[in-house]
Amino acid sequence: MKQGLGLIIGLLVGAVGMFMFSKSLPPEEGSTEEAIEIMQRKLDRTEREIRELEASSGRRGKRNVGDGVRDIMQDIREGKEVSMDDVFATMKPWMRDMAPLFNRMREINQDDWADNMTGEWARKYDLNKAEKEELRQWFMAKSKEKGAAFEEVVASDTSGFVDFVRATEYDMRDSDGIDEVMESFLEGEELTLYQEERISEKSTSVQEEANRGLTRLDRIVELDEQQQDEVFAILARGSSDYQAGEMAFDGMGSDTSVLDRRARDEAIRGVMRPEQAEVFDNHQAQRKAEAEKEMKRMGMSLPKGWDLLEGDSF
Repeated sequence: MKQGLGLIIGLLVGAVGMFMFSKSLPPEEGSTEEAIEIMQRKLDRTEREIRELEASSGRRGKRNVGDGVRDIMQDIREGKEVSMDDVFATMKPWMRDMAPLFNRMREINQDDWADNMTGEWARKYDLNKAEKEELRQWFMAKSKEKGAAFEEVVASDTSGFVDFVRATEYDMRDSDGIDEVMESFLEGEELTLYQEERISEKSTSVQEEANRGLTRLDRIVELDEQQQDEVFAILARGSSDYQAGEMAFDGMGSDTSVLDRRARDEAIRGVMRPEQAEVFDNHQAQRKAEAEKEMKRMGMSLPKGWDLLEGDSF
């Protein structure tokens, strides 16, 4: 499993530990934490009263985050496997309660991100004050969209750990749609230069991604020269930065359409000979077994959709 996943697992498991440990530390007087603790005590008292009322009426009380954490810790002590989906589901109520804090952190980060991106692009293309502000507002709006997607995952009762990770990932695609804004600022040679640079940047990204995937796949199944050309073209068409009609690479035939991940993988298998496909299937099975072994060392099982976190999946 990729290193980033291990880091995120550590952070989420750490959040469980932090949640339990924080209960034993007194907050600073007059701090936000003290106010939260006072509110939590009131909430706990209300919950106890509700449980007493429910008990008197024969109904079971509602479980809280602490109950879920204790259950997970007990399962681990008993040697039972715990999925990161279980951990994430347990932490959801706490994350929902802490939404104001997460939103504030997001706002700070989005301000920094918007300022950084605006400064870079404004300096590169000599934008005026009004254009800088419009560009900054665009980045702010884009960041809010990302924040809304995160909140949707946390609010959903059916979302899993993989959904959580994907909602927190940031990459070049977070600037998708910026071309329309920038092109409204530029004209003549500046506009032409901008368009050429953007296509060049994306083409380089596509080639680098395709080369990485090709190298990894070739190590697994030993592709011949013709297969390498075909696979490179398929991987390029499956890249997130690939733009049909604006990019052309060696090995491409008449079909230059964009491929989603499933279509890309099917096309690659179509290039392999039967013995290569068998080797590849064995590699994938071994890779999954290793990932399961890694998770079992922590007393956990793979979350559903875990392979979606593996990038090129080779």
